[in-house]
Amino acid sequence: MDCSRFFECFPLGQPPQPQRQQPTAAEKPSGVIADQPVRSAQEAAGEFVDILRTAEKGGKDLERRLRNVVTANSWTEEIAKHILRGVEALVRHRDTIGQVVRGATDAAADAAERFFDFAADHPVFVTLVAIGVLVAVAPWVLEALGFGELGPVANTFASFWQARYAGFVPKGSLFSFFQRLGMVWK
Repeated sequence: MDCSRFFECFPLGQPPQPQRQQPTAAEKPSGVIADQPVRSAQEAAGEFVDILRTAEKGGKDLERRLRNVVTANSWTEEIAKHILRGVEALVRHRDTIGQVVRGATDAAADAAERFFDFAADHPVFVTLVAIGVLVAVAPWVLEALGFGELGPVANTFASFWQARYAGFVPKGSLFSFFQRLGMVWK
């Protein structure tokens, strides 16, 4: 019986050496850079915003550069918040931005101005569109609040509200109206 492998389980004062597995001929390396230092969300967002700030032309090259920055750390809420703050600063300080961001902000400002001019000229039409959006979103909002097809969903706002009625929900109440909508509105 060979016991030489048995003693490898006990380090005997020396730290264990990590074993690196080499890919076999049939396997391809994953292409992931494992030894890359992990950057903070603020550093990644700063690099992302700096690429936007200095970009002179858009297209696939700019998209690739931006994806490379975020792909290394992957998207997180913290990175998104830092990028949003950076883009807000770019918009405020227009004198330090490149052609790509300048063109995008000019186009967005023109579109917003045209929209608000249109809204001022046609308030009834804009009101009808807004009501249509509310009607389209209302089933999702009711479901998110907990008004389900089979009644209030446990541990939601709707169940909390129903508990306040202590078992008696008056006919014609706002709660019963929302619950009826939640049961029939798809």
